Amino acid sequence: MRYFYFVFLCMLTHLVQAQHDTILRTDGREIKARVLTIGPSAISYVPLDTATTDTLRLASAQVFLIRYANGARELIRPALATQPKELSAAEAGSRGTQDARQHFRASGAFWGTYGTTVAYAPIGLATGIAIALTPPKAANLRVPDATLLQNPEYVRSYERQAQRKKTGNAAAGFGAGIGTVLVLAVAILTAWDN
Repeated sequence: MRYFYFVFLCMLTHLVQAQHDTILRTDGREIKARVLTIGPSAISYVPLDTATTDTLRLASAQVFLIRYANGARELIRPALATQPKELSAAEAGSRGTQDARQHFRASGAFWGTYGTTVAYAPIGLATGIAIALTPPKAANLRVPDATLLQNPEYVRSYERQAQRKKTGNAAAGFGAGIGTVLVLAVAILTAWDN
């Protein structure tokens, strides 16, 4: 019976060790890991050689080949760097507006106006106006490509659309706050009558 347990343990150990991917780097080193994602610029993986379970990233240019646990192999070819295309003023403006719609977030405008409106409606109105008139901070301008911030037409269009979005969120916060106050008032008045 001991012999059976010993053989079973040896086979189990071999199976556990065999279930890993191998990343072959261009400098000849091998990394035993579990590959999570392969992107055009980076490969993310969890190393098996160390006790850490952190997800690490490695530039695709530093990887030559990946051998998977099932025996499949994938040759990695890094993406070639391309020069950004010069945008005309109309294209830059359109792209700035589109990027602001997709990437700019102004949730603070909504919740700030909503909270003050629920607390006291006239102050909520004043807060909403103040938030709407304040231009968005440069730190909140999230763009997909930082090189576009060097184009003044792109920045102008992005900031204009971000201001519109911030104003809309402040107005929505005021409207939602007034709606909440009205619902609470009706609920209190109905409960008072009963």
